[in-house]
Amino acid sequence: MLFAGPAGVGKFAFAQALAASLLCEKKVDGNRPCGQCSSCTWLASGNHPDFRLIQPEEGEAPGSSEEDTPQPATATRGQGTIRVDQIRALEDFVFVGSHRHGSRVALVAPADMMNPAAANALLKILEEPPAGVYFILITSHWRRLLPTVLSRCRSIVFPRPDALLGERWLLGQGVKSAGELLRLAGGAPLLAAEWAEQGRLESYRKAIEVLAEKSADPVAMALKWTALVKGEHAFGLTQLVEAVQKWVFDLTMVKLSGHCRYHETWRDKLEGLAAKASNAGLLSCYNDLLRIRSVVRHPLNTQLFLEDMAARYLRALSTGRS
Repeated sequence: MLFAGPAGVGKFAFAQALAASLLCEKKVDGNRPCGQCSSCTWLASGNHPDFRLIQPEEGEAPGSSEEDTPQPATATRGQGTIRVDQIRALEDFVFVGSHRHGSRVALVAPADMMNPAAANALLKILEEPPAGVYFILITSHWRRLLPTVLSRCRSIVFPRPDALLGERWLLGQGVKSAGELLRLAGGAPLLAAEWAEQGRLESYRKAIEVLAEKSADPVAMALKWTALVKGEHAFGLTQLVEAVQKWVFDLTMVKLSGHCRYHETWRDKLEGLAAKASNAGLLSCYNDLLRIRSVVRHPLNTQLFLEDMAARYLRALSTGRS
């Protein structure tokens, strides 16, 4: 099975619950795990012999809280990608037999982090899987998977929940500014909850304030951003570039259609800035940000990197320029 959908909507949590149900030896209420049998106890402690979690090295793979969940002892770990030796290590697990004479579950998350050799190795296992072996693949970027892997999976798409439902859930978790957080997280409630736990909203607002100010000095903007990313543990360059992308996306949407997706509370600022910008300039800036994001993890010089990003943004706001 392939669980696909945006980050932060619960794919990993659902996969864990499904694995628990498949492995439980005393199911209750139909197919719910009992939480008390030996199988459930082992799974909860990360020591179930018939369960494997395959992930990249912790902290290296991009994604949300649901894809960066701390790994139990049965996890096979890599270095930023899921490597071929991690997948090949599954062969004994898959073909030798079950320790508990029941189901076996292999969870690959995120599956799009497999390198080509690993994906091909998994493909060979998926061609003739033994009975009772379940593979659950999780991805927020299904287009990165090999078509041959996709063709052997039953895909289940996880959409973003209704905004009101997501906001009520966040409020029930004690999250303040739930509506604003949910919008900034793209409608993903688990991602919004993670942001709330990290205190990222305040950092995000500070980053946006730099964009909303009437500034013409990219160096001054970059200095403010540098101070922000150095002083905030949970808000680094990657999060900053993502914030700028979302802001420019909303500027473009307001310019073209009058709508905004992420920054409804900043609509007045957006409308004022969009009125002075050109369509071509905003679209060009957004495309530039896509390229900038691809190198954000390894900038040669952070200050120059931020100055360049600020200059491209200010150029987009200059009347008559593209």
